[in-house]
Amino acid sequence: MSIFTKLFNRAGGYGDLAARFPGGSEPQGRRWERQSVMFANTVAYKFCVTVVVAEEGVWLQARPPAQGLQAAIMVPWRDVARAEPVTLYWRAGVRLICGQPETGRVTVYREIWDIAEPHWRAARTAPRPSA
Repeated sequence: MSIFTKLFNRAGGYGDLAARFPGGSEPQGRRWERQSVMFANTVAYKFCVTVVVAEEGVWLQARPPAQGLQAAIMVPWRDVARAEPVTLYWRAGVRLICGQPETGRVTVYREIWDIAEPHWRAARTAPRPSA
């Protein structure tokens, strides 16, 4: 991983999300390749992120050109505190506020969220497992 990628990951919170929500191997689910995704409200990975909407959460993995494969992120639906409508590159998008307290923000296009939202709503209404 280059110094540029490390700085990019730190500024956008990608590294923090990957540490808090390690992705592991790609799960089964609806998959989009070469997506533009914004991390925090500042750093965009353009046309280089794979997004998978799985029953258990949203899985993301960036592969910026000439930077190599980044650590995968798997944010469980229970850990998405809020979803806010925003604009991402002149298109409808949704910003996911991850973690409580907040660990990071991930913005995806609305068409991805349209598939993800039922999973998120179901996780929010399901009873919490006992500790």
